[in-house]
Amino acid sequence: MSACTKFLSHPIDQPKPFLIEHLIAVGQKSKELFAETSFRNQEIAYYSGLLHDIGKINPWYQEIFSAIHDRKKIQEEISTKFVQQHSVFSAWAAKYLLSKIGLDYDVIDKILILIYGHHSTIRKSLGEIKQGSQFKASQEIMKGNIKNFSSQVLDIPEFSELNWSSCIERFPRPVLFDLRLNSMKTPDDYLEMSVAFSCLLQADRGSFDDWSVPKFDLSIDTTSLTKPKPTNDLQSLDKIQQEKMRSLRNRFQKEVMDNYDYSEKIIVIHAPTGIGKTKVFLDIVSKYKEDKTIQRVFYFSPLLALTEDFERKFETTISEKQARDVLIYNHMFAESLEGKKRDTNEGYIREWNFLIESFNKQFVITTTQRLLMTIYANTTKEKLKMASFRNSILIIDEVQTIPKFILSNLKDIFQKMNQYMGTIVILVSATIPNEINEINKVKISKELLDDYLDQTQKQIAIEPLDLSTLIINKTLVMANTRKKAVNLYNSIVQIHKDSTKIYLSSGIRKKDRIDILKNLHTQENYVLVSTQVVEAGVDISFSNIYREAAPIDNIIQVMGRLNREGLDPNAKIIIYPTDGSELPYSKLEFDESWKRLENIHNSKELYAILEQYYGEISARNKRNIAKTVKLETCVKNLDFEGVWTFVKKELFAEDDRDSVFVPKLENWYEYKYALMNNKLKDNFKKYGLYTATLPRSVDKIGRKYFDEELLEKNILLPKKEHLETIYDENVGLDKWIISENVSSD
Repeated sequence: MSACTKFLSHPIDQPKPFLIEHLIAVGQKSKELFAETSFRNQEIAYYSGLLHDIGKINPWYQEIFSAIHDRKKIQEEISTKFVQQHSVFSAWAAKYLLSKIGLDYDVIDKILILIYGHHSTIRKSLGEIKQGSQFKASQEIMKGNIKNFSSQVLDIPEFSELNWSSCIERFPRPVLFDLRLNSMKTPDDYLEMSVAFSCLLQADRGSFDDWSVPKFDLSIDTTSLTKPKPTNDLQSLDKIQQEKMRSLRNRFQKEVMDNYDYSEKIIVIHAPTGIGKTKVFLDIVSKYKEDKTIQRVFYFSPLLALTEDFERKFETTISEKQARDVLIYNHMFAESLEGKKRDTNEGYIREWNFLIESFNKQFVITTTQRLLMTIYANTTKEKLKMASFRNSILIIDEVQTIPKFILSNLKDIFQKMNQYMGTIVILVSATIPNEINEINKVKISKELLDDYLDQTQKQIAIEPLDLSTLIINKTLVMANTRKKAVNLYNSIVQIHKDSTKIYLSSGIRKKDRIDILKNLHTQENYVLVSTQVVEAGVDISFSNIYREAAPIDNIIQVMGRLNREGLDPNAKIIIYPTDGSELPYSKLEFDESWKRLENIHNSKELYAILEQYYGEISARNKRNIAKTVKLETCVKNLDFEGVWTFVKKELFAEDDRDSVFVPKLENWYEYKYALMNNKLKDNFKKYGLYTATLPRSVDKIGRKYFDEELLEKNILLPKKEHLETIYDENVGLDKWIISENVSSD
């Protein structure tokens, strides 16, 4: 390559293909994004952006990028001579280019780590790099390319002060990094590295689009959320009760709005189930519209059903035009609210969209799992989103569902996010775990809470589960494991032959689960047997609940699905004993809860002992304390991979279970083709809806039932002739644990 030839960062026939312009653009954008924070080392975002792709002077890229025709053939030929790698070369060049511009050594180390990992992960250290013949061949050619590149940029301000002479002289040495990240043993450095990495990723991935940071200015009208429900079919006493509930909800709305302190950066709203949280959220964030620094608002919930319920309500408060600025993001769908409304075709395929994947919308509705993955995951897909939490409001609903061992560390990270990123966090819960108890709360009068608990009071009884006397009228029977649930369901089917029986667990296809929950609103006499999938946040009111013994947290959550309008003063939740196993819960929480539940008679008494219960559990739970210490140690040591390995194991174990694609019979060949040809990446809405999780390993069930070609790719699709064998229309994949002598949650 001659000295006058311009180096390429992308194929010549793509927009903005030239390397110099790309590096400057990414460096400046990364600097601009990171400048909206107050982290100590502002240089790390700029220089990691400016030098992230300089390794593309590798001849592997230059020869392929400059080709107009037969690029695939050229790639096959060039791959026999040179290595397809640029991040390591970029970091190696940056090591010398940054050596004499006044940066501290630890800052340079951070820059090198970000450059090295911008297509993979953040590492704690870099050491010896494997260097085969193709690697050495690329490095040999790059010696001259660096000299040519330096001659082209010496008069460009962004590059002129870099140490080109050192890079030209030392780049040919064997690539051996000797660096290890050092930290102040606080979350500060972990957060700084995460956000700088995210700024680099956003600047790089978004470099082909003209995009700007949003400013939150949605006009939200919550009038539609205060309209009373139809009362034509209600008896006069029920109408009176409904009016009482409406009055209580209005009082709650007023007290929260009157007492909400906008100067608080992290605040807790104690909101009992069914009291009207959605309107409160939206009225609060509407006030923030006057704050011109707020860029985005996020709503996080632990369950897809709750997310969709919020989405439906929110949709009624904004105009159709504003819907394009609202992002719906979950494991099955990622698109603006406008796009979701428009899309009625299950065959819809969405191309990768930078503005969506980077959360670059004014209002984002997503899951708590996505929040935790963005903060703790060590993948570019998740870290891409992290920078978008700056100058934003995070509403975290049902915060008590976050495991307590992680809640302590998360609270510390939220405080640092506010300090450095201007993030405002609103935590919402019907119960306040001890780990966040010291955070300031919105003042709500004891009189109001007592009145609400009186009107929605439920009786609590501990009784054996007698299926023969089961009351079947909008009835929920909940078990702690899938094995117990499916066996209960089959017993109920035999005993109550003339009643409507429904089964729900993660062994049921996602689409069927969503449809079941939607259709329950229109049904009367049924019994739903389930695991904990309907425990928290689902806007369904059952008339009768039978719940296997569990920790108090879980009892309170499912109690929120009982008699939500207070129409039945005798509503009762029956807690039935376990078979002797506390799984999947901790023995401490289970035993302490059971001891207290034996002396509790109603929901009001249960709420009254919560503070004492949480305090004792927090102090005595050595297992949780050990987990908290381990997580905090990984964070403080900047062990990004250790953080994600730990969090993934503890929080997302269910996600690691084998997922099976269960299409309709007539769509089997379409799914087989899509799975074989990797057509799923951007089409979760269509294919993800037709997955369910196995309760046990595929080897124990039998590999003979699954398509062999896809098994080689670790993808599970039942053979067409075995679809009905694998998946039962009533209990889904849980047919494989019926009456088995094993525990499976």
